[in-house]
Amino acid sequence: YRGHVDFVDDNLIGNKKAIKGFLPALTAWQKARDYPFVFSTEASINLADDDELLDLMRQANFFGVFVGIESPDPETLVHMRKKQNTRRSIAESVHKIYLHGMFVTAGFIVGFDSEKEAIADEMVALIEECAIPVCMVGLLYALPNTQLTRRLAREGRLHEDHDVMQEDRAGDQCMIGINYEPARPLRDVLGDYKRILERVYEPTTYARRLARLISMLDRNGRPTALAANDRRRRLMSLETARRVIDALPGGEDVFRKVFINCMRDNPEAAHDLIWFLAMYAHLGPFSRVVIGEVNRRIAQIDEAAPAEAAPPPAGHATSRRAAAGAPFHS
Repeated sequence: YRGHVDFVDDNLIGNKKAIKGFLPALTAWQKARDYPFVFSTEASINLADDDELLDLMRQANFFGVFVGIESPDPETLVHMRKKQNTRRSIAESVHKIYLHGMFVTAGFIVGFDSEKEAIADEMVALIEECAIPVCMVGLLYALPNTQLTRRLAREGRLHEDHDVMQEDRAGDQCMIGINYEPARPLRDVLGDYKRILERVYEPTTYARRLARLISMLDRNGRPTALAANDRRRRLMSLETARRVIDALPGGEDVFRKVFINCMRDNPEAAHDLIWFLAMYAHLGPFSRVVIGEVNRRIAQIDEAAPAEAAPPPAGHATSRRAAAGAPFHS
């Protein structure tokens, strides 16, 4: 086997002394075997504060990092005990990781008590500023045996079936969240979630984030020579790129333009770009599936509401609920 290996660790840099002792040995092992692997992992955003650690990860051939950004709201981050995310410009930290040759994928959550009504716009703005193409945006789910679940139980806010997980939905972080009574009206939370997905996974928007990422991703100084029989050579071919782009659900022209510009300006990042393009072949349709489920839940809320409490028609100047439930137009 040659190619991608993931270090499944909730925070690879949780013990910096240990990882700094390990990475040089991993680099030596890679070099002795002609760098058979590229690595990804999960790390907290303060990875960007440590130039030595970033350089060690580059040398060992790490190419991607998942970061739990979670929210643009400082109050929410404090409640989540993610204070390290509040002591910095998130975008500048992400861009610094790009400059060390690793792209960032990130997690975001909607549904915290401390969220403001502007959460959808603020989250989209942060994702765009960071230029993170792949964003795992999910609804908050109160998991068993967590502080969140214990607090919600004390407050009498957990749904009766909060810990029941359908077998066909196990691991679903997108469509079964908010298994409790949220601080804001549930319809508003769902409407914000829908707006975020509609905007960040619109084809042109996704392609533009890809273009900004590629403009910052510094893949220089990494081992690039692959053996003649290495199957990864096929993944970097123009034919593979053409087949991936042709299979994308909408926006083929803008995706093709991003690829052409990458080959001209940053060809070392072409493999990463093809990977992100292939991801959109899943993310584009899946986001529509999630949006459809959110629309179903909103419709259930509207049907259950008394007629006098129903939200005003879409387009009503003072109705945020109507705006949240209306289709997004780019």
